[in-house]
Amino acid sequence: MNSKMLLIILTTVFVGSIHAQYFNQVVIDTALKKEIIIGYCDRDMLGTFEEFAPFYAEEYAIYEPSQEIINDIKKINTDDHSILIIMATWCHDSKEQVPRFLKILDETGFNEKKLVIVAVNRQKTAGEISISDYDIELVPTFIIYNKKEELGRIIETPENTLESDFLNIIK
Repeated sequence: MNSKMLLIILTTVFVGSIHAQYFNQVVIDTALKKEIIIGYCDRDMLGTFEEFAPFYAEEYAIYEPSQEIINDIKKINTDDHSILIIMATWCHDSKEQVPRFLKILDETGFNEKKLVIVAVNRQKTAGEISISDYDIELVPTFIIYNKKEELGRIIETPENTLESDFLNIIK
């Protein structure tokens, strides 16, 4: 094995281990005296994490987005769109709005590989993940991008409905 190939392998392993340290990380919130997720997380973690899973399952199941708006969203090419969700597993609005938004993404066929979820603590920090550039004051905050340019945000709760706000941002 040549040195270039060895360097590539070692770099891949190193980067992967760093990313894993900040992925689906559970810590104790001393003020709340309970566990929270902090940093990058995925939908599987939200669906199984004890403090969040019951809300996730219920809100996802009961939310019925407007099929007319879902169909309008489906007509838009979202291949260049990406979404960053900043949320908190301790936050009531996140427990309600995040599962609903994820259901909208599922129903519209949004590419989940273009979705990043970051969980924060009560100080709106994400552990070792810097989110200071995003100017987050309230959670959840859904930031929608097109080719890395921010198109708009849904902050805490929608102005109308999640699906109509999402459609207004991407059209």
